[in-house]
Amino acid sequence: MPMIKVFIQRLNPNGSLSLLLIGLIGTIGLYSLMILPILVGAYIDYLGFDEDTAGWVSAINLAGVAIITLIVSLKTKRWPLHKVASIGLALMLVFDVLSLFFHDLTIFAALRFCSGMAGGAAMAAAGAAIARLKHSEKGYGIYIGCQFLFPAIAMYFLAQSLPSIEFNGMMQIIIGLELLALIATPIFINYPLPAVNSELDTLETKLIFQRPALLSLLGLCVYGAATAAIWAYADRIGIDASLSVKASGNIIAIITGISVLGAILVIYLKDRFGYIKPLSAGLILQIIGLLILMNIHTPIGYTIGIGTFSIAWAFCWPYFLSIQADLDQTGTVVVAGQFTNLLGNATGPAIAAFLVGGGLYSPAIWMACGLTALSLLIMLLIPSAKQTSFASNYRPL
Repeated sequence: MPMIKVFIQRLNPNGSLSLLLIGLIGTIGLYSLMILPILVGAYIDYLGFDEDTAGWVSAINLAGVAIITLIVSLKTKRWPLHKVASIGLALMLVFDVLSLFFHDLTIFAALRFCSGMAGGAAMAAAGAAIARLKHSEKGYGIYIGCQFLFPAIAMYFLAQSLPSIEFNGMMQIIIGLELLALIATPIFINYPLPAVNSELDTLETKLIFQRPALLSLLGLCVYGAATAAIWAYADRIGIDASLSVKASGNIIAIITGISVLGAILVIYLKDRFGYIKPLSAGLILQIIGLLILMNIHTPIGYTIGIGTFSIAWAFCWPYFLSIQADLDQTGTVVVAGQFTNLLGNATGPAIAAFLVGGGLYSPAIWMACGLTALSLLIMLLIPSAKQTSFASNYRPL
């Protein structure tokens, strides 16, 4: 262990290996969202929950993630990121182990909430660390790429093996991954606060309540609700399109893996076209994917629709985060943005649960289309707000 710690701390913080480790830790901390379709299906098939209950348990889990990210965002400049990540992952291990033994709905929901809070701390630390780099686009491209590639592998494997290992077997694999992530947490020591930065003496609350930051937080909240509402029921929408449970799971896994191309494109483009123009194109493409998903109820229509939605998601996310990192390099706004996004993630499945009665998913998809369009409109307001708020130090987005 000491040798591993020394090796990790010698890595270049701007290097791909360091950023890959950060991405791995952040992805494992957020597994409750990244493999949400599999989790919802497991709750229904192996714990005996109905669709509404499974949606609510997922919402409670994500609410825990959201709450801790808010707390971390208010302490970003005071709490060492390596301690935030290591304590969070250690507690996550404890609560996920307990989830193996307590499946009563009330106790289980409480454990999922606590697990979400613990994992959310690690995820928040990952987002804040990358914001401290001078150019964050590459870091967020790798980070979001990890959030699609690793879950894709996990979902493909789980789609094949879940009938034999069931819920507890799945959780044991996740617990093993959490242990590996915990070993890698010394990497955060390589991401200190910037030595010279105008935001260091500014209160976290003041950074968050500047108009451009507030718009970015609201835009991410709305976007989070739109994406999670679809992602929570992606597996069931596939079944509604005449796919088997296994086929639907395989398509989601493969599409999620292919979606890494969206994040790779961000790494290539960087800020060549700014942040707002690529983000706008990605959000429009995501709406097109949702419309395909809603109107073509066939296996091919489902594959194209969920594929377009997922690739656009992987492309948009790094630009959302880069916009926030551009507003504040301490990581405060980025972590607060993860809070509002996760608040949306928790709200989206809960609202969708009211709309999917009788196996009808079109109302939930319509809601996601509207929220994605609203998110785009909000983000388009940021450049003018930034120009007004930071007139003396304005850099176009």
